[in-house]
Amino acid sequence: MSEQNVEPVVHDLGGLLRWRAEHDPDGVTYAFLDGFADRKNWHERRLTNRELEFRARALAARIQRHAGPGDRVLVLNQPGPDYLVGIFGSLLAGAVVVPAYPPEATRLNRGLDRVRAIVADAAPRCVLVDEPAGVSGSALRDAAPGVEWIVSATVSPEWADSWTAPQADAGGLAALQYTSGSTGQPKGVMLSHRNLLENLRAGRDAYGIAGRMNGVFWIPPYHDMGLIGGILMALYCGGRAHLMAPFAFLRDPLRWVHAMSRHRGYVSAAPNFGYEMAARAAEADPEAVRGLDLSHWRVAISGAEPVHAETLERFARAFAPAGFRRDAFHPSYGLAENTLVVTAQPGGASLARLDPAELERHRVREVAAGSAARTVVGCGPSADPGQRVEVVDPARRTPVPAGTVGEIWVGGPSVAQGYWGKEPETEAVFRARLATGEGPFLRTGDLGFLGPDGLFVTGRIKDLIVLHGRNHYPHDLERTAEEAHPAVRSGRCVAFPVGGDRGEELVLALEAAGRPAPERQREIAAAVRERVGEQHAVAVREVVLVPRGGIRRTSSGKLQRSAVRAAYLSGEYPPEDRARAGYEAPRDEVEQAVADAWSRVLEVERVGLRDRFFELGGDSLKAARLLADLDGRLGYRLTLADLATVHTVAECAALLRSAARAPRHGGADIQVDLG
Repeated sequence: MSEQNVEPVVHDLGGLLRWRAEHDPDGVTYAFLDGFADRKNWHERRLTNRELEFRARALAARIQRHAGPGDRVLVLNQPGPDYLVGIFGSLLAGAVVVPAYPPEATRLNRGLDRVRAIVADAAPRCVLVDEPAGVSGSALRDAAPGVEWIVSATVSPEWADSWTAPQADAGGLAALQYTSGSTGQPKGVMLSHRNLLENLRAGRDAYGIAGRMNGVFWIPPYHDMGLIGGILMALYCGGRAHLMAPFAFLRDPLRWVHAMSRHRGYVSAAPNFGYEMAARAAEADPEAVRGLDLSHWRVAISGAEPVHAETLERFARAFAPAGFRRDAFHPSYGLAENTLVVTAQPGGASLARLDPAELERHRVREVAAGSAARTVVGCGPSADPGQRVEVVDPARRTPVPAGTVGEIWVGGPSVAQGYWGKEPETEAVFRARLATGEGPFLRTGDLGFLGPDGLFVTGRIKDLIVLHGRNHYPHDLERTAEEAHPAVRSGRCVAFPVGGDRGEELVLALEAAGRPAPERQREIAAAVRERVGEQHAVAVREVVLVPRGGIRRTSSGKLQRSAVRAAYLSGEYPPEDRARAGYEAPRDEVEQAVADAWSRVLEVERVGLRDRFFELGGDSLKAARLLADLDGRLGYRLTLADLATVHTVAECAALLRSAARAPRHGGADIQVDLG
């Protein structure tokens, strides 16, 4: 057996890197794919295990000048080699790594507010960045007095000689994984080295990737699926992870699939929307599938958001000519509070066709083909034999009977230590016990039931809304909607998700002052859709203006979001009048080209000069696709920051007229908020 496939006996992640560097120094665990000329041609940068360990050790020594064991280090590098060096440098320093994404002060990305909140919560001693520009002079420095800002690339190799090895402690904190979503109240999930090593072992065994860990990953390194499921898993298994920036995938989803073909990838992972985007790209360009070989892709993990049967079928059908097999899918359930993976389907999709009305009552009743049904994708049995997964009645704290939906509770070695600095929430979420006293369990807040093939996830108790793999707190969306137009009544707006053809979609139900006329209603809805799109980079499926009193509240004044959602689904509220303003035709070739690009990306038949991007259903993912369309068809290299300054076809055309048709350099278009 080669050294690469020998399981290392280590107690912490820093020791894991040092073990690889010692036993396989010239092995390449990480290769970075960038500089894409098109979906078939790119540059590849490699780091040997020895090089990675040496650079991480030098950075660790630099960190140790300012941070001691247990101090936090915030990583704000762009995805790439420096991000990995930052992760492992922090761990080798004995510090607690806090992975985050670099702030971008654009309307398409609210990362600046989020990072400011993380800095306030985690109180890091050091912050790792690519360059001082962009953070110097910003509110971040003012919010973090006494913090050492380290430009990773400038750390001298000579620092490596002054590194001091920290005491290995499997129970010590390794990372704070901040849950995505609300910028106002971030929650740092405390992960120990033992948590991470146990979850890596469970994932390796559940997916059968020991000795086969070769894949392509575009999920960013600050997202738990990208960091743990891709980066750390490759180091743990002794395989290779080919990494690309998320924006490279969003510009052209087929880059991911082409890279899997070229590198004969065995495993990859993505949220549902990633498979959906790749499938639609293949359907739009069937010739792009010709010549691909995906027969080696045997583990296609789908997680991080609800898994949709239609997406799995669409992807399998689109890439079947390239040798992709349906049984390669491994639908999975996981969450940061359990490090990453909880359950994993062994291979293929297990589907349950359920009566929707019964499901709303938390009862499971399968229906025959041809009947109205909600199809739920099974996420398999527990990934870890030493882990206990229960479906519980949260009021009685007892396991529910067979055929009943309840809250998913998890107990085992992967359950995190709690939320950083939030003891009451830690006690409530991580230390639950059954009525018998058994526990402790993690209360996931998610709903599901146990079937013969394992766990089926049906929804969530908590109000968190997951759109394209990103978490959104309803009160954030509701506050933005209330601020969008003076006619929206304060405290009378509810945000909730509904199932759509491409996954979860956002609906906003609100009350307006007075009795607005139809034209006024359209004005309110347009303002809400535009403001929510700008502030949160999501598309709104429908803005529903409900009659006064239609937004249910409890006797104590709390919004009853589930009741409002049920009323919407039952057709109780009048549908939105989506009549568009009069069509104004483009006046020249540039405006026509922009209108055509918007039409293709937004899938709207006719786009006029004054149409607005978010009003037509635009979001951050469609913005990235629009940039790729303008680049591929017209040769314009814009960034998300550029696009954030325009709203209409006319404004976008004016921007193109002033832009040079030449590649731009720099990291502004790399950052995309995915987690």
